[in-house]
Amino acid sequence: MLTIARLTFQEVFKKKVFLITVLMSVAFVLLYGIALDFTAQEMQKMNTMRGSIQVIQQMVGNQLLGAGLYFSSFLLALLALLASVGSIASELENGMLHSIVSKPIRRREIILGKFIGYGIMLSVYALLLYLIILALNGYYNKGALTLLDTGNFIMGAFVFMLQPILLLGVAMVFSTLFRTLTAGIISVILYGIGMIGGFVEQVGSAISNTSLINTGIVSSLIMPSDALFRRLIVIVTGSDSNPLATLNMGPFGVSVPPSNAMLLYTCLYIVCCVIFSIYYFNRKDL
Repeated sequence: MLTIARLTFQEVFKKKVFLITVLMSVAFVLLYGIALDFTAQEMQKMNTMRGSIQVIQQMVGNQLLGAGLYFSSFLLALLALLASVGSIASELENGMLHSIVSKPIRRREIILGKFIGYGIMLSVYALLLYLIILALNGYYNKGALTLLDTGNFIMGAFVFMLQPILLLGVAMVFSTLFRTLTAGIISVILYGIGMIGGFVEQVGSAISNTSLINTGIVSSLIMPSDALFRRLIVIVTGSDSNPLATLNMGPFGVSVPPSNAMLLYTCLYIVCCVIFSIYYFNRKDL
């Protein structure tokens, strides 16, 4: 199992999707840093003013922080889905997996090995992005991180890394069931359902529409990716102690913060995905 994990980890770096994601991440970080720099210069010009200007500065700072975390989460989702959706299906299609299965190795070790290999890579990549985004905001946008303490910093890193692991689990389930293209389409659609459902729930909470709220909750249960992001925002901005902190973050705000129970649900969701992947792969006729 550990050998498969090591080989999977090494294999990821040879994939074009990894190189493309790295280039996109570098471009995003550069553009994001430039935007923060320009904004910081404008904020300095407004420092002599008081009143509503301070409120505007806080709103802009929070929205920039939310945007950085949101789009870096999107890059992680792209890497997690595109890199792992063919982890089983593509190797079955080209016959590579048949030579592995014929050896004295259990099928569950193949699934677990690939999950661990991809999981380590995604976790390291997510941690680097998380540190870069917070470092840039700490330098240019200190006001948005005033409530971030050490405990929330560590918890935020855990939740941020949990996002691609969740999508990895989903992608591996469909990779054992369908061909690569079909598995990719279904996984992306589920990710879209979670993302749209999250926005629907926030809009429903803002206008007190029970139907929209329930629709968003159901979509979060189907795919809790957006709920993880909303929980991340709550942790990083410290809005548990200041409920108004995220209300001025525009589309990245959280009107009704997800509870810690959603984190537990997500962990169970990932475990179930791994179990289903093993179950379906064991039953697959090779």
